[in-house]
Amino acid sequence: MAKVVFENVYKSYPRSRAEDVSVASDIRIPKIEGNQNHPKQKSSNHSVSVLRNIDFTVEDGEFMVLVGPSGCGKSTLLRMLAGLEELTGGNIYVGDRLINSLPPKARDIAMVFQNYALYPHLNVYDNIAFGLRRTVNQSLKSNSIEDILTGLTRSLPKGLRYHSAKEKEIAKRVKYVASLLQIESLLTRLPKELSGGQKQRVALGRAIARNPQVFLMDEPLSNLDAKLRTSTRAQIVQLQRQLGTTTIYVTHDQIEAMTMGDRIAVMNEGKIQQIAPPLEIYHHPVNRFVAEFIGSPPMNFIPVTYVAPLTLIHPQFCLTLPETWIEPLQGYKEKQLLLGIRPEHFSLSTVSEQNLAVVVNLVEALGNETYLSVHLAEEKNTTLQVKIPGDKAIARGESLHLAIDLNKIHLFAENTGESLRFSSESSI
Repeated sequence: MAKVVFENVYKSYPRSRAEDVSVASDIRIPKIEGNQNHPKQKSSNHSVSVLRNIDFTVEDGEFMVLVGPSGCGKSTLLRMLAGLEELTGGNIYVGDRLINSLPPKARDIAMVFQNYALYPHLNVYDNIAFGLRRTVNQSLKSNSIEDILTGLTRSLPKGLRYHSAKEKEIAKRVKYVASLLQIESLLTRLPKELSGGQKQRVALGRAIARNPQVFLMDEPLSNLDAKLRTSTRAQIVQLQRQLGTTTIYVTHDQIEAMTMGDRIAVMNEGKIQQIAPPLEIYHHPVNRFVAEFIGSPPMNFIPVTYVAPLTLIHPQFCLTLPETWIEPLQGYKEKQLLLGIRPEHFSLSTVSEQNLAVVVNLVEALGNETYLSVHLAEEKNTTLQVKIPGDKAIARGESLHLAIDLNKIHLFAENTGESLRFSSESSI
């Protein structure tokens, strides 16, 4: 097993002739001292930058999740690590090896793809064993006659097959992996005879069988139904804990990210926005994008005016903040801010200067909880998402008053979207 280090990694693609030159990126790609292995860097005037200044470390045995919207560069980053894409600039290390110029087969990395990528003419056993036949048991010298006999008799009944020493090692490994994934009974089936969940386990088995230094998983659960996705998600986490292999998992589903990763790297527009454990990202987002992306339903945002020392003013309500906000708000007198409130931090209340008067637009009753879509009574264009207990009967069009848990609010600079609390804590 090994840690993975991304050191100031950049990626750009040549700009097509049809593209408007006026939108060309002005990002300059720095040259990394001592790096003689990455491709020649291209001028930013003739290229589109898709990854910029990617600089972080995945620790040995860690389960790291890359999450972000479609097109943010997370799959490109994974493919660069696998050797399927070339770097434009920077370095990637696996353990103590610089792998920039190594071919994919020499990187000791196994990748699980979104579409499974199984060989349709091979059964489950041979799909799992395919990579092993090239790599397993290097200490055994290859015997061409044994290999020929093994290949010729592979389709015969078990009692008539010839098994070389190498093939016996492969069989032992395949059976171990099949037992881990509980697919022993499927080894003789073809991929067309498997369900989606079974195909995914075979794809995982093929990666596990190689015993690589790093697992890469590119949205492996996106083709599964909701129930199967939940069970497979738990199985992947359990397997990773059991094997202890460094794993980088790509998804656009923030629920997968929150429930699977030791740490989450949130990406947007080719940049890392924040890297932290799931609950830290949820409770202390670095900016508005992270706050809005992580959480379902997403965080609500209301423009307010700050009046020193601890007052937030809106045409419909006035809040007095806890004293913990004194230091983060220094220097923001009489300035416009964004008040961030997660749906679960509202509660039904009565008329008060600090409470929000709203009208219900939509009710989604789920049994254990109810989601409300509401708008401010005097601002129909300001809509909010609210989560309340499922035993509260609310009707569409009903007028409500919502109290805010002031210990759970977030404040963001209106112009940059930066979290004021995070900025204050980072400067200490």
